[in-house]
Amino acid sequence: MPQSASKGRELDTLHPIPPMNVNRSMRWFERRSTYVASTSFIDTTRYHVEPIGQSQASRFIERHHYLRTMPACQLCVGLFGPRTSPTNTPLVGVAIFAVPTTPNVIIAHSGIEPSSGTTLSRFVLLDDVPGNAETHFLSRAFRTLRRSRPEIEAVVSYADPNAGHIGHIYCAASAAHRGQSKPRTLWSIGATVIPGRTLTKIRKQERGHGPAIDRIVSLGAEPPSHGQTPAEWLASLPATGIVTPIRHPGHYIYNFPLTRRAKARSRQLPSVPYPTMSSLPFHPSKGPDR
Repeated sequence: MPQSASKGRELDTLHPIPPMNVNRSMRWFERRSTYVASTSFIDTTRYHVEPIGQSQASRFIERHHYLRTMPACQLCVGLFGPRTSPTNTPLVGVAIFAVPTTPNVIIAHSGIEPSSGTTLSRFVLLDDVPGNAETHFLSRAFRTLRRSRPEIEAVVSYADPNAGHIGHIYCAASAAHRGQSKPRTLWSIGATVIPGRTLTKIRKQERGHGPAIDRIVSLGAEPPSHGQTPAEWLASLPATGIVTPIRHPGHYIYNFPLTRRAKARSRQLPSVPYPTMSSLPFHPSKGPDR
């Protein structure tokens, strides 16, 4: 895993996987990235999409997704197939529609009221699914969302350049690209990246900050001492050496309007050209640690 340290600061830029090749589809199995040829085609008659329970989705995400964490979901959708026996059709993909981190996420990027929007926070398929399955699963997941949660009219999603993503499948689905979020510093403990939202939740003692603290402790951090506030505890962790700061360049932001009204609102917001592979911080033309 290439790392770089800025002079005078101990900030590492993690490059856990190589840049995505647009002729291949990135897949994950037990949090390890693999690729399948985009020229392979899914036989849609052998797969089906349906809502799944949060516990089933959480087990799949924790085993296969590179972030390992489960957001506060509004709807979990699974891709199943092909059937391996008369009684078994395995789960091979999961999409998580989650509560936005702030209401402004929906307002700023979709142009509609927060109650009518959601975020696609996790989207992962196993490496044995054919190469063009992302587009099929994405469209079916949106249909399932509209059937299950008809009040939802728009979806905001992010592509993580530090994971080699530019949102290629979102571009193929004609999503509106809103640009890139602000650069920020995240934390990692071992191979686990702690999302910025988790850190904010702990600092501000928001709902769910207790389990967030437990999660960091389970990764090896010392628990808060008696009388220590969550914010004080969090501020003390870098000095222990267990935390590695990660400089993140910001996510690419996409919006999917799902109704006529949402499409009209989306057109009123500025869009920017889709990013390219050279946009990645570790594209070969820039050297490994840019």
